[in-house]
Amino acid sequence: MKYIRSMMLLFLVLGTMIYAQSADDYYHLAARHYIHSEIPEALQQIELGLRIDPTHEKLNALKEKIEKEQQQQQQQQQQQQNQQDQEDQQKQKSQSQQEQQQQQDQQQQEQQQQDQQESEEQNQEQQNQNQPEEQKGQKQEEQQKQAQPQELKEKKELTREEAERILQALKSKEKENKKLRRIPLRRKRKVEKDW
Repeated sequence: MKYIRSMMLLFLVLGTMIYAQSADDYYHLAARHYIHSEIPEALQQIELGLRIDPTHEKLNALKEKIEKEQQQQQQQQQQQQNQQDQEDQQKQKSQSQQEQQQQQDQQQQEQQQQDQQESEEQNQEQQNQNQPEEQKGQKQEEQQKQAQPQELKEKKELTREEAERILQALKSKEKENKKLRRIPLRRKRKVEKDW
């Protein structure tokens, strides 16, 4: 029985020696993972190798290198994020400035239109006050006359006098056109003989 126990113990020790990996083996596996950009697997192999030999120089150096690269990547990502945030803020700021400028321009235009309208109304009132009563009466008559043709146009009826005036105007234009259309007499051209 003792013999069997000793044999089993011997097989166990030899088996673990055969299959046991050294810190260098873990280093090579970690380096292979690192080269193939498999960073989590490389870190796992480094941790396993450092359990066997915590002072292994190559494993510690590779671990430091990976950690530095990770820190640099995090810093770069943070810088890119900060830069993106700044650009977004600048865009928002410029958009808000443009909107404010447009609002100000629109308010100025509205104010100018209002001021112009008020000044026109004041001018009209001053003119009305400065005109003597006779001119006011004449203006009222002119306005009535202007209103009458508009009423006639709305009715689409012509008075006899208006119809005659239109016909006379057409006749006179027709005569002018005839005068312009007259073809001047052709003069005989001298023909040179080819023969």
